Amino acid sequence: MPIYDQSYRTYEGAVHPGRGWWSMVRQELRALTSNRTFVVLAIGAGLHIAFRFLQVVVFDIAATKASLAFIMVLREFTAFHVGPRLFMDFLRGQGPIVFLMSIIAGAGMICDDFRNNLMEVYFSKPLTWRGYVLGRVTALVLVGLALTAAPGVLLVVVHNLLAPGWETLSSTYWWPLSIVLFSCVIVLPCVFGVLASSALFSSRRYASIAVFMVLFANLMCGSILPELLRRPNLHIVALPLAINCLGEQLFPTRAAAITLPWGWSALYVGMVCAGALAIICWRVRRAEVAA
Repeated sequence: MPIYDQSYRTYEGAVHPGRGWWSMVRQELRALTSNRTFVVLAIGAGLHIAFRFLQVVVFDIAATKASLAFIMVLREFTAFHVGPRLFMDFLRGQGPIVFLMSIIAGAGMICDDFRNNLMEVYFSKPLTWRGYVLGRVTALVLVGLALTAAPGVLLVVVHNLLAPGWETLSSTYWWPLSIVLFSCVIVLPCVFGVLASSALFSSRRYASIAVFMVLFANLMCGSILPELLRRPNLHIVALPLAINCLGEQLFPTRAAAITLPWGWSALYVGMVCAGALAIICWRVRRAEVAA
């Protein structure tokens, strides 16, 4: 049969406008599962989750089956006690892992697309710059919350199942909200900061180095300024300390080291996230206009 008599099948699928960002999320999550370093860090985070799960189970079983005297001794041992402090320490322990995983997963997300001229491909499809940013941000946020908020809330549920009763419920009903809020405070600066660096630099390596350099400079400023100006509250200039200050407000188990109202820490963290998001949107929107 002559080739001009042959015909090709036309595209019979339906276009779903507004869903392109979710396809990017699924594709990115599939790609991350093949990254060996990312998987190793995920396993490390899983071991920490398993340890906390074992701690909750052992504490609740011991508290329900032991004598009253043993229970009083157990509750005095604060490192083993299931309370707000446990969940704050759990989320703070997951924080460095989330930060490293955000760098591994996100440092090349945007700069690799620029270097490989993939922006023209993305924006030639029914995808806007808003959908592109939403897809990239959502992929990293889901990874971070899967290691912080999801297991934290699950631990609260397990605690209530192993120690059922009105007393347990009345003391833990606010824990899930605090866990989700503190998880967002930890995850969002990591995600926006890494993606902003990826949008500004031309390679994954430079973006990763830039994130570490900015964090180091930020910690140095948070250490030097309070000593020079003799104002201890200026420690919140260091972003990790501002995040920790918000955690101490969400899990009030002891006196906060910084007496500055928590609203200033929240404003500072919010401004950092908003600034990083503005950089991401500026760079991606310019690429859409050029395409």
